Amino acid sequence: MTVIQMPHKTELALSPIDPAELRRCLGSFVTGVTVITVLDDQGNPIGMTANSFNSVSLDPALIVWSLRLNATAFSTYSNAQRFVVNILAEDQVDISNRFARSGLDRFEGVAWTQGLGGVPLIEGCAAYLECTTEQTYPGGDHLLFLGRVQRIVNATRRPLAFGSGKYMVVHPYDNSPGKHVGSGHVATLNAIHLARPCLEDLNRETDKTVGLGVWGNFGPTLIWWIEAKKPLDVRLRCGMVLPLLGSATGKVFAAYSNRSLTQPYLDAEITAAQKTGSSEFINPFQVDQHLEQVRQARIGDVQNAIMADINEKGVNGYSVPVFDASGTIVLALTMMGDSDAFPKDDPALQALKEAANRLSARLGWKS
Repeated sequence: MTVIQMPHKTELALSPIDPAELRRCLGSFVTGVTVITVLDDQGNPIGMTANSFNSVSLDPALIVWSLRLNATAFSTYSNAQRFVVNILAEDQVDISNRFARSGLDRFEGVAWTQGLGGVPLIEGCAAYLECTTEQTYPGGDHLLFLGRVQRIVNATRRPLAFGSGKYMVVHPYDNSPGKHVGSGHVATLNAIHLARPCLEDLNRETDKTVGLGVWGNFGPTLIWWIEAKKPLDVRLRCGMVLPLLGSATGKVFAAYSNRSLTQPYLDAEITAAQKTGSSEFINPFQVDQHLEQVRQARIGDVQNAIMADINEKGVNGYSVPVFDASGTIVLALTMMGDSDAFPKDDPALQALKEAANRLSARLGWKS
């Protein structure tokens, strides 16, 4: 009988885990933000920010959170029989930062009420879990606290989130086809909610001033914007109505909206240009020709633009359309920069187009 000798299975050589790399990896898991509150031996309120919180069981109602062994208030928390998980609301970034810092009276100036056993409930939170300490377990450089929930309070406020080292706001994800408004140009709230984090990412990626435009009651309207680290000398304001032919946002809506909607505005701007000579667009042929160029390039732009009471130094603006599932324009993403530093071949414009495409796809649009 011939015996076949199988090679020994070799163990993979694993590198030690780099704590900094582990932190970056775990940061990609977005969490809520909480402040865990207790009373010390003298009955004084103690609190600290924590996002190491999770559910364990619904029946019985159990949750878990963890605390570093070298935390200043470790002995207080480890001896406390009760604690409250204050789930922070989206407008409580200042509360999170306050209870994350050391060396100050964290409760000074903070409104709170007494919960079960007198443990603080910080006012304005999204929800509260009032717990007793069921058990503690060692977990490396942390101690795990298993809590039994005795009472819950929901305030129906949107929670604050944290991920990748920064605070975030949360919006429902819903890109179901058929959610668009039948009027053919109105942005749904769902589209706007999806657009805001998209613009925040675009601003971080490019460090350009970016804005969000919709079709309002009086035409193209800027409803939200984020400045670059070096702000433009432009007095932007939310709710600002823009011209169709004198702004990048307006050109995009003029190019892609139903002409019966935009024609009165175009006629008015052409008439004004004929009287004042303030625009290159003095007849419908020029307008049609230019809007066709916008559609071909799928981007509208203005160069060295100056608007009365808005800016004295020229800016270059670029805008791209966002479509819903029916292929109707619902939003415009806009990017602005100083005219002498934002040319048409700037790499940021490719990021702008890609962001609009991703947002359109989430709204159900198929190119």
